[in-house]
Amino acid sequence: MKSAAVLFFAFLWASPASAERYKVSDEGGFGSTGRFVELSSRFGWESYEVRFEFSLEPGERVLGNNSKLEIAIKRRDGSRWRHRCRVDEEGSMKVNINPRVGGGTSVLVECAILPKLFAKAVGVPVDLVGEPTLVFHAIVEGKEARAGVQKGFYFLPSGQSDAGPMGPYLSPEPDPANLGCLFSAL
Repeated sequence: MKSAAVLFFAFLWASPASAERYKVSDEGGFGSTGRFVELSSRFGWESYEVRFEFSLEPGERVLGNNSKLEIAIKRRDGSRWRHRCRVDEEGSMKVNINPRVGGGTSVLVECAILPKLFAKAVGVPVDLVGEPTLVFHAIVEGKEARAGVQKGFYFLPSGQSDAGPMGPYLSPEPDPANLGCLFSAL
């Protein structure tokens, strides 16, 4: 009985440590989405920086509770807009975790941003912004993680956003493959 208790407590002690912690940093400019005037040009964005710190729960397809995604947008005027999304904030972060063919794990995160917060990033009235979502893709291979290719913003229509300056960047449905603003790493 004593050895069973020792094994049980050894398992409990080892479980939290078995969740690997990953850090991914990505920075760069903005890629072309095929729109006449790109969002970054229209709103004076110069570059972006993303920091994604996360853990994967062993045996599950979920992020650990201490996971967070942070973005900083540098504007041409030298100012910055920053936003942080945490896994423990209700409804603000969705994740899609899948094994990759050939090994590794794909981690696609969608971070909903309150329109009033994003309105500051683009200098547009809140009712014209729509519903912005930050998308970031990471690839885990062994004990290392790196940025994937799917990263940027998509915007769902709401309020009067169709008629405003965000209209050309709106997506008809919540689809991380239909980004209105693409990040392009240096």
